[in-house]
Amino acid sequence: MTRQRLMFFIPAAVFLAFLVMASVALYGTITGSRSPDQVPQSVLIGRPAPDLPEHALSDELAKTLAQFRGQPVLVNFMASWCIPCRAEIPALDVLAEDVVVIGVAYKDKAADTRAFLADYGNPYQAVWMDDDGRAGIRWGIYGVPESFLIDKHGRIVLRHAGPVFKSVITDVITPALDQLK
Repeated sequence: MTRQRLMFFIPAAVFLAFLVMASVALYGTITGSRSPDQVPQSVLIGRPAPDLPEHALSDELAKTLAQFRGQPVLVNFMASWCIPCRAEIPALDVLAEDVVVIGVAYKDKAADTRAFLADYGNPYQAVWMDDDGRAGIRWGIYGVPESFLIDKHGRIVLRHAGPVFKSVITDVITPALDQLK
């Protein structure tokens, strides 16, 4: 093979390999098919929930998780740019009828978060802004969406990586809530 052909095929092969890997990753993101079994369980299970970000989406909202102490709370890390986050809104609406659901907008802008909630619905009693991702680091998230169930004492009892669908509520969250009673 001539040097000129080799100089063409090497970058083309690298690009093709990158394209295949990106397609597989995008497919998993769009379909929400990543399995919670693929993400290690949180070391925070059984420990007090870390602090939420300093800034709430609306100033009139309380700035701490402590305001919800005494009842179970689902903390849902989400983002306006996250496709699976859009898909989980109907299930979070159903869950919010029985449990306090609060959102943390991960690495997002307030205007984009407001538009997202206006377009897809707002299942959250409160939304905090994690502009710089530091809260995500404290909570140990791997990506969005990711949710944590907090007991009435403020301890993390469950972590779910991936979108919350009705099947997740039935198979994962409801049994965990039943154990808290």
